[in-house]
Amino acid sequence: MIDDFLSNPNGVFGAILLACFGAWLTYRTVHRGRRAAACSAFRAAVLAELGPIYPNASSWPANIDSFLRSRFPALQTAVETFRPFVPWWKRWLFERAWFRYRCATGRKIDVQCYHHYVPIGDNPNYKANFQGNVSALLSFADET
Repeated sequence: MIDDFLSNPNGVFGAILLACFGAWLTYRTVHRGRRAAACSAFRAAVLAELGPIYPNASSWPANIDSFLRSRFPALQTAVETFRPFVPWWKRWLFERAWFRYRCATGRKIDVQCYHHYVPIGDNPNYKANFQGNVSALLSFADET
């Protein structure tokens, strides 16, 4: 019986194909679980740091620059931890959303520049800018 199976190339090929398909299904299931946990952890980390002013800013800090600078290390850690779970075809968009959140100048040498969240005369939409940029970051951690 075994000799008949091994002598038939279709049987061997079918068994290998079935084993590969089972391994792929197992990988996808485990990866989806890990991605769901990473999305949840990323959302929780961002909301824990920015909770006082996101999603609804009840009281905008007087010095938003120092407020955001004090929360930057934890947010950067959350972004770096979550980055591998962003699909490769969306990673550039994720990097751009992170850059737009933390830098208003558009220069890559500026690590943090929060002028676009400061309530000054020529920036009437500072809260909307903040809400949009944080929402763009959180959009990559979809609810799964």
